[in-house]
Amino acid sequence: MDCQVIRDLIPLCKEDLASLASKKIVEEHLLTCKECKAYYDSLEENKIESTEPLDFLDMAVNKNKKYYGLMIGSLVLSIFLIIFSFLTSPRPIDYEKDLIKSSSNSDEIIYDFRDDVTRVYTLVSDEGDFTNKSRPGKSLYIDASYTYLDRILGGKKQTLKVNKKDYDLIFYNKNGNGSAKVLYDPYSLTINSGSLLLPRLIFAIYIKIAFVIFLILLALNFTLFRKSTKYKKIRIVTLPLAYILSTFLIKGLNFASMHPVRDFVFIVLTTFSIYLLIVTISLYLENKDKYKLAN
Repeated sequence: MDCQVIRDLIPLCKEDLASLASKKIVEEHLLTCKECKAYYDSLEENKIESTEPLDFLDMAVNKNKKYYGLMIGSLVLSIFLIIFSFLTSPRPIDYEKDLIKSSSNSDEIIYDFRDDVTRVYTLVSDEGDFTNKSRPGKSLYIDASYTYLDRILGGKKQTLKVNKKDYDLIFYNKNGNGSAKVLYDPYSLTINSGSLLLPRLIFAIYIKIAFVIFLILLALNFTLFRKSTKYKKIRIVTLPLAYILSTFLIKGLNFASMHPVRDFVFIVLTTFSIYLLIVTISLYLENKDKYKLAN
């Protein structure tokens, strides 16, 4: 065994940080090497004047602390975003006869919503979707919903006032199976037009795209990155998987969304948190494997 290696191990033996196998190697070497034996005797018990051989251990400990802190932080952030999104995500309410009470005057229609409705969203459409529509105009889509956070804190009674001159048609958007309920149609534009549907299944498409990206990255791991470490390979394929997992956490099994922008923001933030968590764990384990002592 090289003397320099033995001298690097001697401080570890003095501090009782070396493994039994390393101690045995040092002891056997000291029996035949006077120089190393003299160096060993020169060190006082439990006192090492030169800490240079231990610098790599300090570096490993500091890196492990940094990765551990990042791992805990990203875990807390992920849990917070998931809980916050769960509590604040609007839960759509299907149309029922007692859901909305309407009244009107010469200028406006007033919609009073049931007590369990805590939020009302509207969407304006300028598209002429009706074959018998006599003139261009605007359609108003109404969504009533609640959130668990509103129910915990106590929601405010919802009322919506709509100017009659602003819209030709008013629909309630959630009428079972994604159809729209006609609330206001003074020109009989929807006669014989059937139910209306709004395309809001964009997250199903994003899931498919993410899965294709995952397959591509997986193929690259077995070809272009085949010589990379297992931890690096994990980091390469993690991002699309994190997005897929985040979508299920935020949307569940129903990928339809009345609020795609809001849901997408929460999905992206949660994806980042999960990705950061997995990357941090992989770096921590990689760093631990790199600096751990032989047993």
